[in-house]
Amino acid sequence: MTVLKGLKKRIRAHFSMRGFTCDACGGEVFDYPAHRLCAKCEESMRPNDGRVCGKCGRKTLAEGVCLSCKSRMPRFDQGFSPFVYRGESASFVNRIKTGNPTLAYYFAEKMAYCLIKRFEEMENFKTEVGDPLMIIPIPLTKERLRARGYNQAELLADHVCTVLQEKGYCAEVCNSVLQKTRDTAQQKHMDYVSRIENVAGAYHVHERKVCRGRTIVLVDDVMTTGATGSECASRLLSAGAERVFFLVGAALPEQK
Repeated sequence: MTVLKGLKKRIRAHFSMRGFTCDACGGEVFDYPAHRLCAKCEESMRPNDGRVCGKCGRKTLAEGVCLSCKSRMPRFDQGFSPFVYRGESASFVNRIKTGNPTLAYYFAEKMAYCLIKRFEEMENFKTEVGDPLMIIPIPLTKERLRARGYNQAELLADHVCTVLQEKGYCAEVCNSVLQKTRDTAQQKHMDYVSRIENVAGAYHVHERKVCRGRTIVLVDDVMTTGATGSECASRLLSAGAERVFFLVGAALPEQK
């Protein structure tokens, strides 16, 4: 099974560099994969720029930490996201897990560039010494993974890692470190407190020793409240991780 999974991953990576059409709408793209979306789809995306929360990384209404983080500070060190979870940005990132996994390559590249930019701004961040960055996707339960056929966070993590390595970063994907032990209810209509209760105890660090002293990048497709990222970060920090960052494709902006 592991050999077959590795073969599928290599096949996906091979064809991800040989497209000729927009990953979102199917229109012609003549310089693929330098541009994975056509100009029209690219223009419809909503970049997460300007004012962002210094903790979770979401777009904010004013300077400083967002109201959500002030209310309950997430356990991860910092969150990053290249896009705002609104409009086509939300539609496209959702399609990664609902039938168009090819879009994971577009989002992963933007995520990796966002992460690199933030790392370059951190005076105390070093990549030339110590252990490689651990890239850990938010896991699915075995039942959910079997039903969907793939984990969208794992697709994103694989390509984020590839881009980081191409840019000279020492990084590795670790899929078996974090496990989801039970399915959680759909969180779309839950408030923040309900989301925290929903994910509490749903994740388990399977390989605790490898976390000690490490810098970890948690990867997921979307951040709404940050409850899932915070719960997973809490588990990893308890296992001895030094720092945990949370990297997502799109983040819900601060609400009025």
